Amino acid sequence: MPYRLFSAAELEIAETLGGLIYANPFKSERLELNRSFFELIRDQGFGYEPMAVADGKPRNLNIESYIAVSRHLLKKAVSRHRKEVGKPVDARHLRGYENLVYVYLFHWILEEMDQYIRRCLDHPLDNRRWEAYASLEREFREWFGPFEGVMNPDYDVEVFAGFCFQIRRAYYHAFHTLKGNSACLNRMRARVWDSVFTHDMRRYIRSLYNRMSDIYTLICGPSGSGKEVVARCIGLSRYIPFDREQMRFERNFTESFHAINLSALSPTLIESELFGHKKGAFTGALTDKVGYFESSGTYGTVFLDEIGDTDPLVQVKLLRVLQTRQFQRLGDTRTLGFQGKVMAATNVDLVEAMEKGTFREDLYYRLCADQIRTPSLKEILQDEPDEINILLKYVCRKFAGEEDGECLESECREWIHRHMPASYEWPGNFRELEQCVRNIMIHGEYNPHRKDEGAADEWDRIRGGGLALDELIGFYVRQEYSRTPSLVEVGLRLKVDPRTVKKYLR
Repeated sequence: MPYRLFSAAELEIAETLGGLIYANPFKSERLELNRSFFELIRDQGFGYEPMAVADGKPRNLNIESYIAVSRHLLKKAVSRHRKEVGKPVDARHLRGYENLVYVYLFHWILEEMDQYIRRCLDHPLDNRRWEAYASLEREFREWFGPFEGVMNPDYDVEVFAGFCFQIRRAYYHAFHTLKGNSACLNRMRARVWDSVFTHDMRRYIRSLYNRMSDIYTLICGPSGSGKEVVARCIGLSRYIPFDREQMRFERNFTESFHAINLSALSPTLIESELFGHKKGAFTGALTDKVGYFESSGTYGTVFLDEIGDTDPLVQVKLLRVLQTRQFQRLGDTRTLGFQGKVMAATNVDLVEAMEKGTFREDLYYRLCADQIRTPSLKEILQDEPDEINILLKYVCRKFAGEEDGECLESECREWIHRHMPASYEWPGNFRELEQCVRNIMIHGEYNPHRKDEGAADEWDRIRGGGLALDELIGFYVRQEYSRTPSLVEVGLRLKVDPRTVKKYLR
């Protein structure tokens, strides 16, 4: 009869910890598992709590508890196994032991992973060696060694290192980049996590981790609501294998995200950026150029921003790439393969655009397998009014640094409280909040953009045929400039010289 490595209570702790590492950290399931874990270990007399205070500062002991408890149970299981050498082991207990090893190693190496993430972000062009891998490999072999021939772990240590680093990167980006504590922001974080790992991480690790390039992601939401930030979180969290011989991951994850704003460029420039071109393919093509689809490689992501404003001919070419995963550089007859992932974003209602015939239905259905919606700042503040203070803290420190950021935060908070109504809807969303902080930092005040009261009259005159041609063009240019306050970008979109834009703005 197979013998058992754990008591019934110990096995329950091991299985709860195993569930923790596979759960979405931004869903209630994860909180419930954590609560169950601490109830179980209190009953067993471990004495750990999720939170404690040390040196007058709150200290999170979750990770320390996971490490201490899992190591304690692993040592007891190894001791029992050595006494029963040669006898068969209960399969459920072997699985519990294996999961405990993964829990222990992931949290034991976590601080080293965080340091490596920060080094990669600080040195994006340098694919540095991950020296901590040697320690991870040593620990991996120490805990699985006693069960050699009895247990066949799901992953070897190189694959395990790749998953550990991906999981930690995904959490790092979702937690540190998507700022805020409101319920709607947390729901968005949970959806971002699922976009990386799917809702079943066990299945993702077994068979999907190297197939996620085939699933395209569409991010919808109002202008200024952080769609590119969300895309970057997902793009920078993709699986990248570890190369043991080189002691480094196959590429620095910061190189793997390529963003292009489709509404700001002409169709030719869009194709040049995405597909690349041969020398002489068009006026100004002085050398060969490698496009994003080619340079992204297997682990890269191409982010197509403002896809709802794309020229119909570009939509056709994008659809072909998504369908066939093949493309050609401009001016070249060679067919190249695209191996990366595509993400797209828009503030346009694509269903309405399809009905109007301005957006291809077949392209939409290629993109909509994985959809995320970014909430407006108005929605966030309706959900949690104090969220404005968290966002101000982040923006002020981003602009002014840690020391002066605190002072700037107080200044901005006081100015907003005194001069802006609590019901202000922040129509420009996060982008407007950033501009508000910049204005207060520079001028000591912020004058919110008010919709031109005369615009309604001008629309009435347009419908009634009451505008001269120059007036009509001027009105249209002003509308475009209000969307993108840049002479160059408006000129590119309208296909005119920036000086012409400036003339009509007068």
